[in-house]
Amino acid sequence: MSLSNTSVIKKSSLVIMILSLLGAAICVMAGISGLKTLHLPVYGVEAAAFEVFIKRLIYAAVLVVAAFIFFMIFRNGRPFTRGNVWAVRGIAGLFLAAAVIPLFIEKQGIDIFRAALEGIGPAFIAVLCLFFAEIMRYGRLLQNESDETL
Repeated sequence: MSLSNTSVIKKSSLVIMILSLLGAAICVMAGISGLKTLHLPVYGVEAAAFEVFIKRLIYAAVLVVAAFIFFMIFRNGRPFTRGNVWAVRGIAGLFLAAAVIPLFIEKQGIDIFRAALEGIGPAFIAVLCLFFAEIMRYGRLLQNESDETL
């Protein structure tokens, strides 16, 4: 990889890292403000509002992990590392957690089938992240092979 390509990757990774951290802060603030508008203590919040709060915290965690990935890319200029592959797998796990939350939070009038339907979107994103992690793992193998031949 040439020096100018590495420089572009590092600069863009820094920008995306900062945007990810800002997004995470906004998710946390939105989750907290959503609980405060109910004027109820946390243990008395109705199930739907609590579910939204938990999902916002999970999405904030996803953005923090993404910021970590982009920080690592910014620091060493290499996107295909073992740590980044594991971080993308962690993001998949967080989306999977967001998918199963509706199954565990009791809502009045909503059956298990409807709760499962609510989790299809995050479950699909989790599968996409796992697929992307495998692409990154393969990229890491190719990068190591390329480095060894030089």
